[in-house]
Amino acid sequence: MEPNQKKNYILLMFVFVAGVLVIMYIFGLRSQLQEVKANQRNYENQIKTLSSVQYTDALEVNREFLEKFFTYQTTVERYKKIKPLMTDQGYKATHPSGTEIPHSKQSVKSSMVGLKPFEYQSSKTEAEFFNEFNLSTEFNDLSNTETVIVKTSLIYVKEQGWKIDDVEFIGQLTGRE
Repeated sequence: MEPNQKKNYILLMFVFVAGVLVIMYIFGLRSQLQEVKANQRNYENQIKTLSSVQYTDALEVNREFLEKFFTYQTTVERYKKIKPLMTDQGYKATHPSGTEIPHSKQSVKSSMVGLKPFEYQSSKTEAEFFNEFNLSTEFNDLSNTETVIVKTSLIYVKEQGWKIDDVEFIGQLTGRE
């Protein structure tokens, strides 16, 4: 073989080997990428599963509290129904005066419809909800319906589950039909 042919043959072999190495490298990267994507999907599913249990539980306690707090025949009945869902601090936050349950002889009825909870969960043991709903109240045969917003803060108590730790009346929406 001539030296030129030898150089071309060596160059061709070098290009062939380099091409094979590049192709093997690309296939290796593709398989790693597929493995990473599979792991990512697996982790996302695990996170959804873990989160959905807690979110669902907190959301359910939030909904149950609001229904019991805003749907009642007497104020005494109202406070008896909500006590198991609350921490001591949360229970005190629901009292109008902040100290005692009102024992009124006047007729008050209330009901809640159209609950739209908006959740913010800052950790696995704390969640906050901004709740929008229509509240109908009847006081001494006079009735009124308004859209209200109430913020509820929940904490997770070991061996007891989610509990309402604070309740804050944000206000009512006006100008809505």
